[in-house]
Amino acid sequence: MMLLRTGVMCLPLVLLFGCQSMAPVPAPSATAAAPAPGDPKLEDKKADASAKEEAKKAKQKELRAKEREVEAAKVEQQVAALDRTVRQWTVDDALAKAAAELARANLDLETFLAQIKPRELEEKRIGLDQSTHRAEHSKDELGELTAMYEADEFARTTKELVLKRGRRELEMAERYLAVAKKEVAHFESVAMPQRERELRQKVTSAELERKKAEVEAQKVTLEFAQALKKEQLRRSDLQEEIADLQKALATEKP
Repeated sequence: MMLLRTGVMCLPLVLLFGCQSMAPVPAPSATAAAPAPGDPKLEDKKADASAKEEAKKAKQKELRAKEREVEAAKVEQQVAALDRTVRQWTVDDALAKAAAELARANLDLETFLAQIKPRELEEKRIGLDQSTHRAEHSKDELGELTAMYEADEFARTTKELVLKRGRRELEMAERYLAVAKKEVAHFESVAMPQRERELRQKVTSAELERKKAEVEAQKVTLEFAQALKKEQLRRSDLQEEIADLQKALATEKP
C-alpha cells in the first residue's frame, strides 16, 4: 500500500516534468536582441552617419559652387577679351598717330631747312639790297642835281626846292636801309634759329611720343599674355578641383 501510494503520488510529478521538457522553447525576440535606448554604440553610429551625410552635402555644395565659378570664369574671360581688343585698338591708334606726327615733324624740319629758310633769307636780302640801291640812287641823284644847279645863277628858288626834295629822299632811303639791315640781322640770327629750334623740338617730342607708344604696346602685349596665363591656370585649377570632388562623391557609399 505504501508503494502504491508512493507510485501514485510520483506519477503526476513525472508527467509534469515530462511535459515541461517537451514544451517548445520560445525564440529570442528582435526587441530583446536590439540594443537598449541610450546605448553608446548606437549613438556613435548615428553620429557617424550624420557626419558623413553632412560632409557629403558640403562636398556637393562645394561642387556646385565650383561649377558656377567655372561658368562665371568663362564669361569673365569673354569680357576680358573684349576689353583687351578695345585697349589694343587704342594702343595701335596711339602708335599710328605718334608715327604720323614724327613723320610730319621730320618733313616740316626738312622743308624748312631745304626750302623755307633759304627762300625767306633770300627775300630779306633782296629787300636789303633794294633799300641799299634806293639809298645809293637817291644819293647819286642828289649829287647830280647839286652839280647841275650850282652853275645856274638864275633858278635859285627851283634849285632849292629840287635839292631839298632830293635830300629828303636820300634821308628816307638811308633810314629804310638802316631798318632793313637790322631786320635782316635779326631774321638771320634770332628768328630763323628760333624757328629751327622749335621744329627740331617738335621732332624730338614726336620721337619721344613714338617711343612711349611703342613701350605701351610692348607693355600691353606682356599684360595680355600674363592675363591669359592666369585665366588658363585658374580654369585648370577649377577643373581639377571639380574632378576631385566628383571622384570623392562617386566613391562614397550611398
